[in-house]
Amino acid sequence: MIRPYVKIRATNELDSLRAHLDAMLPRFTRLDGVVGLTLNGGMSRGYADHLSEVDVTFFLEPDTFQQWQRGKTPIALGITMLGGRLYDIKVVDYAAERERVWDPVTLWDASYAEILHDPDGRLHDLYAEKLGNAPDIDAVEGLLMSCWWYYELAGEIWIHREDPLQGHHMLNQAIDRLVQALFAANREHIPHEKWLLHLSRTLAWRPQQWEARLGAAMSTGDMTVASVIVRRDAIRQLWEEIDDYVRATCTPQLPVRVMQRSFYEHLRLLVEAGSLSIEEWQSLTGGGIPNYDPFHPITKLEEGRIVVDRDALLGIEPEAMYQWHYEVLEAVAAQVRNRQT
Repeated sequence: MIRPYVKIRATNELDSLRAHLDAMLPRFTRLDGVVGLTLNGGMSRGYADHLSEVDVTFFLEPDTFQQWQRGKTPIALGITMLGGRLYDIKVVDYAAERERVWDPVTLWDASYAEILHDPDGRLHDLYAEKLGNAPDIDAVEGLLMSCWWYYELAGEIWIHREDPLQGHHMLNQAIDRLVQALFAANREHIPHEKWLLHLSRTLAWRPQQWEARLGAAMSTGDMTVASVIVRRDAIRQLWEEIDDYVRATCTPQLPVRVMQRSFYEHLRLLVEAGSLSIEEWQSLTGGGIPNYDPFHPITKLEEGRIVVDRDALLGIEPEAMYQWHYEVLEAVAAQVRNRQT
C-alpha cells in the first residue's frame, strides 16, 4: 500500500540534509541515557528544502529526562542551529510515552517516523504498539457528522441570515472535517493541518477529480450569499461521495448515512431485544439512559429496564421528530414492518 506522499515541484534537498544528519548521529548517540532517536517532520515523509528543519526526537530514560529538565542539557532543545543547519530537537521520557495515549497528530507523525537509533529494539516495540490501529468507521462517523453540521446546518443558517462572511467561515470548518474524513475513510492517520490538503492528493481513494472539486469547494467566489450556496453544494456533493464509499466498503447493509450509524445500530439493538436492563444497555452502548430522540418517544422505564413501545415506534409521524432522528427511527421501523408481513 502506498502511503500519501509529498508531491512538490521545487527542488528536493533531502539528500543534503540527510547527509548532515548522518554526520551528527554519532554525537547524538554518544549521549548518556538515550533509549533511541527518530527522524520526524517533512524529512521523514521524503521531502526537505531551505525552509525545512531536521526534526529529531530523543527518547530518554526517565532519570535522564528528569536531569535534562532540571539542569543544562548537553545540546540545545527546540529550534537550534547545529553545524550550520537548522534542527528542531525534541526530548521525551520513553517510559511516559509508553503510558501516554497518543493524539491523532502524534500518531500521524509517528506513522512516517524513521527510527534512527534503537540499540535495544524498544522504539520498534513502542511504535508497533502505538500504531497498531488505524482510524476506523467510528472516526469517519464523527468527522462526517461534524462536517454535515457545518455545511448543512450552520451554512443554511447564515445563508438565510444573509451573512456570507460568516457563512464562508462555517464552510471553512466543514472543509477541514471533510478532508479529515477522507483520510479516515482510507484508514490513514489524519495529518496536521499544515499537510492536510497537500497529502490528500495522493490518498489511495479519492472522489473523482478531487483536486479540482476541492478547489471549487474552497472558493469563496464573489463573497455573496449566492457564492455561499454554490460552495455549500460543492461540499455536499463531496460529502455524499465519501459517505457512499464508506458505506459500500465498510457497512454495505447500512440503511442510513454513516453519521447516523451509531444511533441506528443502538436503536435496532434495543428494538430487536424488546427490552434491556439499564446495565445491559450501558454495557452494549457505553451510554446512559437514552433520554433523547429517537429513543425517548418510543421507550419507557420499567423496574430497571428500558422497554420498547412498538406501537409508538410504528406510529410516529415524520413531523413529530427532527428529520435526522426520524430517518434513523424509520429505518428501524421499516425492518419491523417487513418482518411482520
